[in-house]
Amino acid sequence: MKLGLAQLEWNDRVTTQARKLGWQAYTQIGANSRPGDPSLILTRGPRVLLVWLRTGRRLPDRQPPVERFPDSMETACWWPEDWPRVLGALAGGQGSGVRG
Repeated sequence: MKLGLAQLEWNDRVTTQARKLGWQAYTQIGANSRPGDPSLILTRGPRVLLVWLRTGRRLPDRQPPVERFPDSMETACWWPEDWPRVLGALAGGQGSGVRG
């Protein structure tokens, strides 16, 4: 899947902030990524956070398939306007739009 400039910039913004806060980040922006896979897989200590990054309009039918992942993994779907929630989830605890 080829990502546009807005998606690449959003991915880079979240990845950069996550790394500043001590997260290891694996990003799936290559040709092997599939639409249902998370955009980012973030790990820090025992935490595993699967993140779907979105741009554009919020469409209910475009939510990530979080039910297929174990409850021990946190999941989130973030848009650029969610930046305060993103910072909260990365900086500290669970919550702020994160299942887990």
